[in-house]
Amino acid sequence: MKFRSPLLLLLGIFITGVASADEVTTPVVSVVNVQTSDPGAYRAYLIENPEIFEALGAESGGTCTTVSGHRYPGQAFAFSFYNDAGSAFKAATRFANMSRSAELDAISSVVSAEFYAVIKPFTLPPGFERRYQIVVNDAAAYVAAATKLEQAMQANGHKVEVGIFQPLGNGHQKANVLDVRIFAVEPEVAGMMVNDFLQRKAWALEPYGEMLATIESLELDTFEDCKQVYSAN
Repeated sequence: MKFRSPLLLLLGIFITGVASADEVTTPVVSVVNVQTSDPGAYRAYLIENPEIFEALGAESGGTCTTVSGHRYPGQAFAFSFYNDAGSAFKAATRFANMSRSAELDAISSVVSAEFYAVIKPFTLPPGFERRYQIVVNDAAAYVAAATKLEQAMQANGHKVEVGIFQPLGNGHQKANVLDVRIFAVEPEVAGMMVNDFLQRKAWALEPYGEMLATIESLELDTFEDCKQVYSAN
């Protein structure tokens, strides 16, 4: 299932430049972190119950299971995309007052909730993803360097994209944190890309060096298996 939906259209706002600055809204992702004893059953439950996303007014939604770099056992989360921050915040308020089914309680428990504003768009669907949280000294310079590296990766045969998010309402957190995802769709695609970096391919050195120059610290590094399970259209 791909982001050929309102999500792709609203992310396209960033790159088309059609709307004026006053008309543009920034997409926001609402994330509910859970601990699950059965990741497959948790994902299946969300697929079989689209009314959960419908009730929240989501444009699209899905789930990710952490494969490596866990902060706790059974780490997973559900995500929902919204056209703007107001819609995401309203949905979170609804979610906070929703009762959970006995079936969902039997396989998962809520750990925390958080938001992310999309500051660099992407078009690939969720899949096998490398996730970083980093503290930067210049967010604009990091986004520019990441975009340059993305273009270099694609020019050298890697079908990957970089999505960059600004955390919102994430509890205790350092200033100037960015949440970065490298979308690779399949594990093999991610593996080929990592191999090129380990081999220090010449095409990657300049843009990668520009990215590193903006990074103050690495706060999180995980691999995640993600899937979109809902689309409003």
